[in-house]
Amino acid sequence: MTNDNQSDYNIGEECHIVSSKPNGPRHENGWENYDVYENLILLCRNHHKTIDDISNILLFPKESLISIKSKHETWVKEELSTTNKTDRVNLITTGSELAAILSGCYAMERSNDTISTKEDAEYIGSIWQTLTDYMDIYSDWEPYQQTQVEYDLQKLLDEVSQKGYFIYGARVTRIIKYPNGKSDKWPAALIYIHNVNIASIYEETSIS
Repeated sequence: MTNDNQSDYNIGEECHIVSSKPNGPRHENGWENYDVYENLILLCRNHHKTIDDISNILLFPKESLISIKSKHETWVKEELSTTNKTDRVNLITTGSELAAILSGCYAMERSNDTISTKEDAEYIGSIWQTLTDYMDIYSDWEPYQQTQVEYDLQKLLDEVSQKGYFIYGARVTRIIKYPNGKSDKWPAALIYIHNVNIASIYEETSIS
């Protein structure tokens, strides 16, 4: 993640499943290239530290991390879509991306993982309220104000990633039919909030 004086941010950290360093976590000899896609996994900073901590290596062996990555990729490909299977969403990594999706939309189609605690409900609810407010006003503001919104949205993305959440989104067109038989095209924002819960990783990799 870059510092506050830079305009581009990466949400999450690219991590090696098998370390290239001889004393690194889950190191294996004989690999020609440790930077291949199959050996990389995207995690938030806290979870990156957790899986690579020497006291947790037995909890997070190579096979378990590969399985976790595979299940998450399947979730992204198959679950992050509406009933219209042509709608696909992408991981949002910058405030400008999120602002472009929200700008001028007449509606937001939103979804999130099951909420199990009041704390989660309050936090996710605050995110939805913030995104809805910005969607309603962004296109009416001057360029200077829009730039401030993009900055605020970047800070929001940084914050949610630190808490283990990822925001996916896309801009789509919906056909709205009126009672008189006429129809209109409405721009809509598809937004999904996904919680990468470290507790589920512990359950999968715990040793009896």
